[in-house]
Amino acid sequence: MKVTRLEAVPVSVPLREPFTSALGVQATSDYGIVIAEADDGTIGLGEISLIWHGNGAALCDLVDRSLAPVVVGTDPFALTRFQEAAAETLAFGRHSLTAVAAVETALLDLAGKAAGRPVYDLLGGLARDRVPLSMSLPIAPLDEVLDRAHRLVGAGFRTLKAKGGADHDRLVEVVAALRAEFGPRIGVRVDLNMACPLVKDALRLIGRLEPYDVLSVEQPLPADDVEGMAELCARSTVPIMADESVWSVGDAWRVLRARAADIVNVYVPEAGGPTRARRIADLCAAAGAGVAVGSMPELGIGTAAAAHLAFSSPRLDQPSDVAGHLYHADDVVRTTLTIENGFLLPPTGPGLGVELDRDRLDAYRIDRS
Repeated sequence: MKVTRLEAVPVSVPLREPFTSALGVQATSDYGIVIAEADDGTIGLGEISLIWHGNGAALCDLVDRSLAPVVVGTDPFALTRFQEAAAETLAFGRHSLTAVAAVETALLDLAGKAAGRPVYDLLGGLARDRVPLSMSLPIAPLDEVLDRAHRLVGAGFRTLKAKGGADHDRLVEVVAALRAEFGPRIGVRVDLNMACPLVKDALRLIGRLEPYDVLSVEQPLPADDVEGMAELCARSTVPIMADESVWSVGDAWRVLRARAADIVNVYVPEAGGPTRARRIADLCAAAGAGVAVGSMPELGIGTAAAAHLAFSSPRLDQPSDVAGHLYHADDVVRTTLTIENGFLLPPTGPGLGVELDRDRLDAYRIDRS
């Protein structure tokens, strides 16, 4: 099997409801859909999922201009050579990792279809038969947050993640209300998206959250403050999760070596693809750090890629965000992802287990002109 064509299609898909976090307000996901075609007509799919720095749709030209020449004519199983060539072609700029991730995902989808096996089998096989999920709650008035929480718990989800920003009083109020409303029957995570400028700010907030038995506090400090994250880990009684601090395998090594995270939230897009994300998960396992799988949130293709990572990861220590497609009002694929009682079940079928819907792709396509 050889790749004969590679293209990226920019799309804009609306969320079910606008979502506010410390990073801003998101009403649509402007991403790129990567389509790789093989010489036997098989199609492989990937997704450029990125909400910062111009969003994923802006990287479609990068795929067409720089990565397509690297991939066309190659064997989709030759992933190591692809990663080496991509690193040489795109030597600078970590945000290009999300484009590389989308192409590698499409190649894995092709390889899985050629082998007749799910992508998780190409990543080491099933390590578990279900993945516990976490769903996020936006920064919003308390009654709106509780309304969303009730809908999610009613749908079977048992872990909720409260987003926080500069208003720490509001966050503490939300967490207290969640615990009062649902008691110990749900897990509560907190995600600050780098909203605390200093270690002492984060420690003060964590002290206020302690009575509510939160599972973890995610990325309280700026991404490059590894020293501060290490100090926070040493002093906090609540597990500290790294997110924005860890993109590449090198980032993960620096954070783990500094003991700057108790848990790492691993992303397929930020890592540069499923195989690199698995390497980060392996590093965490070797270092004794926990693992969760994060979400941008992705559409169905990207969610499927994250699912295969979660099912093959050597450890998975907290409920993960592998349900990005649920935040969207529609999608560009027909997906076989199955969620039961707040747990994701393994994707079925060869490759990623999703099928492109070309009519919906055309409906959400962005004009590049």
